[in-house]
Amino acid sequence: MKRALQNLFRKGEGNLTKILCLGVGMAIGLVMLAEVIFERSYDNFIPHLEDTYIIQENYKHQGNDWKNHNTVSGAIAPGIKRYCPEVEAATRFTILNEDLLLTTDDQRTIKGNAYLCDSSFFEVFPRKILMGEAPHTGLEKANNAYISAKLLKVLGNDIIGKQLTWKVFPDFHLTVVGVFEDFPENTHLPKIDIAVALPTIGQIMGDGRNNWLGNDRYSGYIRLRPGTDPQTLEPNIKHMLYTNAPMEELERSGSQFYLNLKPVSKIFLSSEYNRIMNIVFLIFAFIMLAVAVLNYILLVVSSVVKRAKSIATYRCYGAESKDIYRMILAESALHCFIALILAVLIVFGLQDFLQEQMGHSLRALFSPTALVLCLMVVIAVAVICGVMPGYIYTRIPVTYAYRRYTENKRQWKLGLLFVQFMLTTFFVCLLTVIGLQYQALTNYRTGFEYKNILYTSLSGTQNIERERCIQELKRLPNVNGVTWGYQEMFMKCSGNNVYDPQNDKEYMNIADMYDVGPDYHKVFSITILEGTGFTTELGDSVSQEVMVSRSFIDKMEKLAGWTGSPIGKQVFITEHQGRPYTICGVYEEIHLGSQVAEDFDDRPTVMFYNTHPNYLLYIRLKEMGPEQIKEIQDIVSRTMPSQEKQVYSLDLEMANQYNMLLHVRNSILFVGLCILVIALIGLIAYIRDEVNRRRSEIAIRIIHGAQVKDVQLIFLKDILKIAIPAVLTGSIFAIVISTRLLELFATKISLTWYLFGGCVLAVLIIIFAISCSMILKAAHSNPISNLRTE
Repeated sequence: MKRALQNLFRKGEGNLTKILCLGVGMAIGLVMLAEVIFERSYDNFIPHLEDTYIIQENYKHQGNDWKNHNTVSGAIAPGIKRYCPEVEAATRFTILNEDLLLTTDDQRTIKGNAYLCDSSFFEVFPRKILMGEAPHTGLEKANNAYISAKLLKVLGNDIIGKQLTWKVFPDFHLTVVGVFEDFPENTHLPKIDIAVALPTIGQIMGDGRNNWLGNDRYSGYIRLRPGTDPQTLEPNIKHMLYTNAPMEELERSGSQFYLNLKPVSKIFLSSEYNRIMNIVFLIFAFIMLAVAVLNYILLVVSSVVKRAKSIATYRCYGAESKDIYRMILAESALHCFIALILAVLIVFGLQDFLQEQMGHSLRALFSPTALVLCLMVVIAVAVICGVMPGYIYTRIPVTYAYRRYTENKRQWKLGLLFVQFMLTTFFVCLLTVIGLQYQALTNYRTGFEYKNILYTSLSGTQNIERERCIQELKRLPNVNGVTWGYQEMFMKCSGNNVYDPQNDKEYMNIADMYDVGPDYHKVFSITILEGTGFTTELGDSVSQEVMVSRSFIDKMEKLAGWTGSPIGKQVFITEHQGRPYTICGVYEEIHLGSQVAEDFDDRPTVMFYNTHPNYLLYIRLKEMGPEQIKEIQDIVSRTMPSQEKQVYSLDLEMANQYNMLLHVRNSILFVGLCILVIALIGLIAYIRDEVNRRRSEIAIRIIHGAQVKDVQLIFLKDILKIAIPAVLTGSIFAIVISTRLLELFATKISLTWYLFGGCVLAVLIIIFAISCSMILKAAHSNPISNLRTE
């Protein structure tokens, strides 16, 4: 090790370059490896994870395919426990409000995600209760709440027994009865900051705790007794449904319904998107580490000529092969140790960037398990970086201690360059595909215009405030339209069924947008194909009108036998008071939510009119920039002072749906650039070594009249013989992976030959330019000087 330290800064061996490439490779490779370990350990905090299941609904309407839903009706989870003796525990929970804003009596404020949980919640998902009442009793009483340890830091240890007031609804109070340990970041569960007793639900929304069918908003879970096969529960579950739910009526209407139990351990990776991303990150980690190691070996091989005499001298003094191996292993261990320190500095220097891309903290990423595995990988890298060069050095004959060593190691170098060129092309192609796919998704024609639209929530505000705000906004010259609605355009809609009350037949499930305001179609530039918008001047009769999308009519023509114009036809839709609604207009198809295949919603949409603004306010601007947004924000804050309302850009929220893809693109860009730089370093080392080895040949050719281009051609032919097959191989791998990735999206770009051809050409141009510039310098050197050193 002392000799390794002495040789660290020895000129001509590129040790600092080796360490830098290893450090960058380790930083990226180990982070991606840790990310894979993080995702593979999802929900490991749950005891008896292998026996814990989520309850899913599977349903099918006439003429439609089977649909799977991860939420169920309120009575399902406790019902399964009651009917199935194999169940040890069951729980259910549902969202109360994201970013719930609560204040204490002394005006301290907290914000967190609040969920309504039953008394068995912490039995199925145990978290340590740091203080307060036991959850089994605490979550049985309405208006009781447990807060997370993170919120405790804000509120202080004296919070137990104190009341919290919902700032939006001042009449709603919660009493803090306990504090629970924060949930880990690697869980499929939503981020729960406040657990509110489920009996509170009736004060905020419809109480569906006892529903066996419908109002399926509850996440239901059960834990079975160890070793229980979930299929043994099927007879009892079927008996439960036929005893309590109107299954016969459902079947007569042409619909089918049953419950399915899915292991919690498989929830995260059962998602095709998560599973493929997991594989992709594992491949990236391996590639990054492999490239760094290969480049290290390439640089070592390039320095064989310089070290041949010293190695042979050691052999003359009795050094055996094991001594040479030990010396090279000591060097590689030192280099890897310094590279690991550099990698740690890089990771912590980029922690904000990395945490944004991954969506969780570095502390959660590098768990004890991940640290141990990463350390094992570093040790393996050190061994490989020592053993392979050691093998080369032990083959140097003793006779080379007395004469110049010029053995040709081109096959080693060209093989390593082939791998580096191939991987560089792979990443360039993959980056191009993902970049174009991201652009295609963010510019996808949704059927409505969301550019230059701002929105804000109206919850908790008074009617007079809303009207004043709308009137002031309409007077602004930059405002092109104001309307309101229930549905967030970047979210999937709730579902309801279209049915015929005369024969109890259900036709299909639709995406219900519920209430909209006047000029809704104008503000969002939604094309009306037939009929008109809502006839607001007709007074109360407008509340009996419904507008439907084009696919709604297409499906009703197939399922209900509709003919002729749909305008004036009446439909019945569940959850809408059981009365008929008259179709007043048909609009062009619109697509809400994400284009990710698993979340893509292709159901027909419907919307109803509401005279009074009550959910979301939408404002279309003629021009939008920071000043224009601030102007709208000032009016919203001034006219609705009872609540703190924030104005958001709908365009930005639509783009945020694909943040994960954007993060993957950024990761590939970062990894690809690092691999490209490492590959170019290897290329430069190869050319420099070849020029040194063949400088006498170059000098003789120049003396005999060879032109610079002739000298360049000698080297370029060897490089291109490796580069062309390498880039073609890399592009083929990229085509295979890109095809698989694009299957994750409902909307996808076309993978054309010229897309990959352009990427291949770009990589070849870079290789060609670097090679020509390096060889040009050698070709212009004085041939007499080169021959004099021989």
